[in-house]
Amino acid sequence: MTPTTMDAGLSAECTLARRQGYQDLHRECRQIRDVPLPHSAGLLLVRRCLCTCHRPVAGGER
Repeated sequence: MTPTTMDAGLSAECTLARRQGYQDLHRECRQIRDVPLPHSAGLLLVRRCLCTCHRPVAGGER
């Protein structure tokens, strides 16, 4: 299976949770915020998961 454009921003847990029988994995996703690379100017070490299962957090971030 090839990844779609929509799947490119999802964590491994949320990608697998889209399959039948794995829906419970959404709650295992911990990529709820962008993690910047230390001492960098805007580079990300880990990008937040863009799945719609995550609730918005304070400040308007997802």
